[in-house]
Amino acid sequence: MKKLNRKEITKLTNITKPFLMIDNIKKILDLRSAIGIKKVSKNSWFFKCHFINQPMMPGTLIEEAMLQTIVATLYSSKKFEDKNCLVTSSKTNFYSKVDKPTTLSIEIKIHKITKLKVETSAIVKNMKKIKVATGNYNYFISTK
Repeated sequence: MKKLNRKEITKLTNITKPFLMIDNIKKILDLRSAIGIKKVSKNSWFFKCHFINQPMMPGTLIEEAMLQTIVATLYSSKKFEDKNCLVTSSKTNFYSKVDKPTTLSIEIKIHKITKLKVETSAIVKNMKKIKVATGNYNYFISTK
């Protein structure tokens, strides 16, 4: 099984801190599944500016962690070396907030790949294994 560190993810996705929402990806099964990891600390930048009196991680950043895990997993495969994946549809559901330090586990699955489309899903859990969010995402595949 393959894994990616932050430097490799940045190289694949062209996304850097502070917007890089995953620290590493492990258990990559080529074009099938992977697990992204995001460590949320008490000093995470979004806690300082999102709901100041009741800080929490924005749902859009949780969703972005799912999308980044999916795309980095796709781009880590030779089949996607010269491809861009652009999200065309998304459906995200949220179940609990992230308002304190934790480690998020982002489990992604790649369900179907055709010439022009990728169908995927993801689930995010905190370190207590409590479900934070789920989502279904479709991507359009184009050449770079």
